[in-house]
Parts: sequence; C-alpha cells; structure tokens
Amino acid sequence: MANSNQNNSRVPFGWVVAFAALSVCAALFFLLSVWKDYDREWRGYQRTFREMLVERAGTEEERKAALASGDQFEQIIVAGGERVDRCVMCHRGVEHPAFKDADQPFARHPTIPPHPFEQFGCTVCHQGQGRATSVQDAHGEVAFWEEPLLRGGFIQASCGPCHAGALKDAPLIQKGKLLYLMNGCLACHKIRGAGGVVGPDLTFAGERKKDPKWHIEHFKFPQKVSPGSAMPAYGHLKPEDLEALTVYMLSLRRAPSALALAAPRPAAGKK
Repeated sequence: MANSNQNNSRVPFGWVVAFAALSVCAALFFLLSVWKDYDREWRGYQRTFREMLVERAGTEEERKAALASGDQFEQIIVAGGERVDRCVMCHRGVEHPAFKDADQPFARHPTIPPHPFEQFGCTVCHQGQGRATSVQDAHGEVAFWEEPLLRGGFIQASCGPCHAGALKDAPLIQKGKLLYLMNGCLACHKIRGAGGVVGPDLTFAGERKKDPKWHIEHFKFPQKVSPGSAMPAYGHLKPEDLEALTVYMLSLRRAPSALALAAPRPAAGKK
C-alpha cells in the first residue's frame, strides 16, 4: 500500500521536460530583453558622444569626467507640459561649446535667444515625435504621425505661429506670402477673414497638413492630390518658390498655447 502511494506522488516525466523547456525559454527571453535594452540606438549615440568628449577634453579633469559619465535617460518637459521631448538623448552636443563644428546628431544648436531648451524643447520648432527613443520614430517619419521632422528651410515655418511681423531669420515665410498674393491665391482662399470662398479657408492650413511633401505635390498637381479640385496647377514655379509657398502654408497655425505668451515678439512699432 505504501509503495502504491509513493508511485502516485511522482511527477510525470513529461511535466519535468515541459517545465525545463519553459525555464530555458524564459531565460532566453530575459537575455534577449537585456541585450535589446543595451543595444538601443540612443545608447549607441551616447557611447559615441562620450568617446568624442574624451577626444575633445581640454584638461585631465574633463577627460575623467567624460570617461565616468554613463548612459542617461533624459527628457525636457516643455512649458505647460504640452510636450515631452527626449531628443537630447541622442543630440548630446546641443549646448556644448566644443561641438559647434560637429556633425549631426552631435552638433551644437545655433544660439537663438531667448529660446532656452528647458522652456521650449525641440519639437515645438522642429516637429517630430518627442517622446520616441528611436531615430525613425523620433523624426516622426512613420505612419499616422502628423508632425514629421522639418528639415532645411522648412524649419522656418515654425517661427510664424509665435512671431508677428517680418522675421529676418525666416525670409521664406515672407517670400511665400508674397508669392501667394502674386499668384492670385487670395481670390479663392481666405486667410484670417480676407479673401475668396471658392477654395477652403487657409487660416490654419498648417494644422491640417504638416508634411511639406504633401503641399509641394498639391501645388504641382492639385487634381491628383485632391480629386475634383478647381485649383490651377503651379508646377511651372521654380522649386525654391514652391518651397517658399509651402513654408508659408505650414506657418499658418496657432501657437502652442503654453508658449504663446512666452514667445518673444517684436517691440511696438518694429517689424
């Protein structure tokens, strides 16, 4: 009778094998997760930045500090908490004087007073997906993200929502506005109450379509992009003119509410 009870209490061999296999799988998944965390893009950029810091160190103390610095998960909470930007996790040299001639993503950002990073962050001007931690996602060049990174002259569009009057650092906005008037767009489109009603109101055109490629294609082939559109094609315009028109369209949007009062504006009587 005792032997019968002992036999019944034994764990089936198949269960032992299954448990061992699951343990091995769990261990492999754990090791894979550790490796993936170590191999994240932002960690690679920070390791490269540390190496560059060591090379550019002016004193032994700076060299030791660079060697001792580890990976850092950083973010900027933009004024009002509307945005959270983690761009500085890869763009490590944005405020470092020794990196003014470095290549991206380590180059120092040009000084544009008074726009401190801790208040304005990055995506307010550059767009992109600030919370992301991989390059493609952070640049917003993915499906269903409506604010892809603005490159080249298109970055000037971000000056328009916060700044009134002519901007010497954003000449493409002014050029685009002039082209808009010269090409008769005002006859069909309304901006801030002025203009025709044949086409859609463009007062906040930059909020509806934020991808520069869409605007350029729409100017060149309006019926292809918007079937049934009565808009004439402007494919005859020079590429730089199409870019300026696009910058102007992208600038037509409301300022981020938390920054509207903080953004510097021209003094009374000045442009």
